[in-house]
Amino acid sequence: MLWIFGLMLAPICVRLRWILLGSLAFGGAGLHAAFELSGDLPLRRADGPVVVSREWLETRDSVLVATGKLATGRFQVKVNSGPGLFTIRVGDSETSFVVGEGQALQVSEAESGALLVAGGPDQKLYADYEMFRSESLGRLVLPVRAAGAAAQIAGNDAEVARLTEAEVVGYRKHRHELNDFTLERLRGSPALYAAALRWDGDYRLEDLAKAVREFSERDPQAEIARLLEARIARFRATAIGAIAPALAGATPAGPAYALAALRGRLVLVDFWASWCGPCRRENLHYVELYRKYHAAGFEILAVSVDQDAAAWKAAIAKDGAIWRQVSDLTAWKSPLAAAYNVTALPASFLLDGEGRIVAKDLRGPALDAALAERMGKLPVR
Repeated sequence: MLWIFGLMLAPICVRLRWILLGSLAFGGAGLHAAFELSGDLPLRRADGPVVVSREWLETRDSVLVATGKLATGRFQVKVNSGPGLFTIRVGDSETSFVVGEGQALQVSEAESGALLVAGGPDQKLYADYEMFRSESLGRLVLPVRAAGAAAQIAGNDAEVARLTEAEVVGYRKHRHELNDFTLERLRGSPALYAAALRWDGDYRLEDLAKAVREFSERDPQAEIARLLEARIARFRATAIGAIAPALAGATPAGPAYALAALRGRLVLVDFWASWCGPCRRENLHYVELYRKYHAAGFEILAVSVDQDAAAWKAAIAKDGAIWRQVSDLTAWKSPLAAAYNVTALPASFLLDGEGRIVAKDLRGPALDAALAERMGKLPVR
């Protein structure tokens, strides 16, 4: 199974009746005219609070930007914040939405109890994107994932390995489709920011860079414009041929270890986690490769996005992963993963002796072949 960081699907539906009940707003860099949220919800929610938070994809943080209170199921909140990705929570229900400056969105409730947000053109684009993302995932990834799970239950290791690789290939196609959708439908919209989490920086990067540049020129004061530009810069920094970004983190024993210490070796920078099935299976393959090539100058620097130190260390021990290991134990909030634009596992980068990225996401026979070819190119140590 491929493990990814996900955003909540935000469906759409329109119902309108409002009454102003008050809000709390916070300022920040690049703010624009306020937007408004209003709602008409069932009376059983009559006393529930309304909480609006801004989502920062880079740090996986939610920052409170406004609050309100229901009265007989209705509310209206004015939010003084620039365009971007937000969540609204009413009681135990929460959903994501995208909004531009000066827009007015309406919140209602589906029969299932889920919150529905509609009313703005950028939210409509975001909802269309999420619907397409769900369809693409269901077509290219989920059937293979289900077959892999069935093969694992049946104890068919060979089929599990084949389907795991097929899922990785399918997920790559899925991300390419999301890049295409972005470029065809989301240009000029703050929905670009929400979609950017799953961009594949090795596919149509210059087209993505142009779309971001156009958005920045249109709305240069928006904070998400700066963040989108920074994401493009990180894609360039981790492109094939680039010198890999600096990387350092705490080891299981405590002291920090830096990628720079491995200069001169062929290094596989591998992002993984104890809960990632494909990562754990690939660890078994790495054991063989490490034993075969380590003495000749091959090294692995494994970067975990775990949060539980005990689970991380137990996985290392169980898999026999004796190579270099680092983690800041902040899960998907890790700046280590962010520096390499890693938003899905497994992910890996092969670096030559100069620290230059020569390949990405090689697994199985492809990784074997790359190592066999590259080991002869290392300087004599």
